[in-house]
Amino acid sequence: MKKQQVIYVLSIVVFVLFIANCTQKNQTKTTRETKEVQRDLVHQHYLNDIRLGDGVPLSLTVSIRWKIEDSELFDIQFDTADSFNQMILEPRALELVREVSNSFPSVDSVFSAQRQDYLKGIKNILLKDLSENSISIKEIIVSNIGFPKSYTDAMEKVGLQRQELELIRQRNIVDLEKAEVNKRKAEAESQVAIVKAETKGKLQKIKAKTEESHRASELAKAETLSQVARMKAKDEAERKKLLAKADLEQKNDLKNLEIQRQRELEQIQIDKQAQLDKLSFQNQLELAKLCTENPIYASFLVNKELASKVEIAVLPTGTDPNVFGNILNNTMQKRTNN
Repeated sequence: MKKQQVIYVLSIVVFVLFIANCTQKNQTKTTRETKEVQRDLVHQHYLNDIRLGDGVPLSLTVSIRWKIEDSELFDIQFDTADSFNQMILEPRALELVREVSNSFPSVDSVFSAQRQDYLKGIKNILLKDLSENSISIKEIIVSNIGFPKSYTDAMEKVGLQRQELELIRQRNIVDLEKAEVNKRKAEAESQVAIVKAETKGKLQKIKAKTEESHRASELAKAETLSQVARMKAKDEAERKKLLAKADLEQKNDLKNLEIQRQRELEQIQIDKQAQLDKLSFQNQLELAKLCTENPIYASFLVNKELASKVEIAVLPTGTDPNVFGNILNNTMQKRTNN
């Protein structure tokens, strides 16, 4: 009897524990499902052996963000979100990606020119065809495209060669530019040298003309009044020579200078001759006045002029031996008073 009671008690304990365990599992499942329904789910997939049109294999790393929209319908079909991801999302994503990849003819196009088109095609088809009645696809992220190592190594070599060729081209361009700069510099220096030579020649000509004019001017100043006639002929020849070498302005200047100098010389000669004539006339007047006032001195002068022909001495008549001195003193005093 006691044995049966023990078995009965044990049975009740086991039943209670079973009920408690089931209740706990149901509560855990309910809590998990509630969390999965409320938030977005993200699963990352590594898709390998994806062939392009030319048969080159690629690998993709794709992250899918999705959400359970109808939890009752989802729970009928799938036990958990992970099971749905493993059985449906990953295989279907691999199938769709292979379909898109096969439409691209070559790995070169995907590697460079058509890479963005390739990624856009994958995202569009996954967003469109991965959805179910009970879920919605929120976002597709392709984080990496894996190309074959042999291809990437070859592309690296090509890239390095391209860089080397570009460097060589840039060096050639720089060398050509340097050569062009040196050529232009040499041309500029040649032009400068020509200009300097022309300027130097012009300066020498100007100096020669200036020196020649200076010598002519100095020579003209050095000439005396007695050489006026000779200077006219020489100056005329010099003037013609200078006029033949100089421009119109220099010719006019020399001509004006010559005319002015000639006028000055002529005026000086006229003034000098006038002064001489005036002085001679005054002397004659003084002499005539002296002879008028001193008949004895006048007679002396006449006798002196006659005696000079026969080289004899003539003295004035009279007893005053200082008659000549007195006459001269009186004459000088009168001139001073006047």
